[in-house]
Amino acid sequence: MPQQSQLFIIASPRPRVGKTLIARLLLEFFRSENRPLVGFDLNTREPVLAGRYPGLAFPIDIADTRGQMALFDRLIAGNAVSAVIDVGDAAFEPFFAVVKQIGFAQEARRRSLEPIVLYVADHTPTTVRGYARLRELLPATAAVPVHNEAVSVILDKEDFPPWRPECRMVRIPRLSPIVRGVIDRPSFSFGAYVKDQRGGPTEIHAWIAGIFAEFRELELRLLMGRLSSALAGRPSQPAAPWRPPQR
Repeated sequence: MPQQSQLFIIASPRPRVGKTLIARLLLEFFRSENRPLVGFDLNTREPVLAGRYPGLAFPIDIADTRGQMALFDRLIAGNAVSAVIDVGDAAFEPFFAVVKQIGFAQEARRRSLEPIVLYVADHTPTTVRGYARLRELLPATAAVPVHNEAVSVILDKEDFPPWRPECRMVRIPRLSPIVRGVIDRPSFSFGAYVKDQRGGPTEIHAWIAGIFAEFRELELRLLMGRLSSALAGRPSQPAAPWRPPQR
């Protein structure tokens, strides 16, 4: 089995549910392990991720054909780079429509890039419907529900069933309001904070360590799922032809 890079797509049809926070944590997680990586920010109104990581995360207008070409052509270039996409709520529908239309998920896997959707779940009907819709659009793509406890303390897991056993829910614990204010500062860096242990570990240290452990466990589950499928000789779905965005 060839070595695969991973593309994490952070998505939800709802605003202010923590998509950019999760994208930040993933970028910092990959960077802490010295992996080559790149990020993309599809929030055209307020590209916070690109603003926090200049030269690492790039703003993309998915409604523009040139933006689509810049994004998808770079992703399938085959550079063995881990990638993170922060899909804003306004970009949710157009982004996944283009992914489906051009057969991107199949082409990415053919080039050893595994797309994984981290779907930020909450109890609203819009979010529940969006998860079901995503399953219709991309049935062969791994989608992992993420429970951000800062948005919804209680979540009905039956509304977000795992697509495969390895895709069970990831949890982002709730932080106290004061601590949350610290990590929301424009100058705050998860990586720099983890390295700074002056005075001993804090609530933020434990919070970051727990989430990074969740990410490692998720990667291991996904790897074991791919190995199990390969050993079982499960046939893959026929790949749709790759159709680059038209100029």
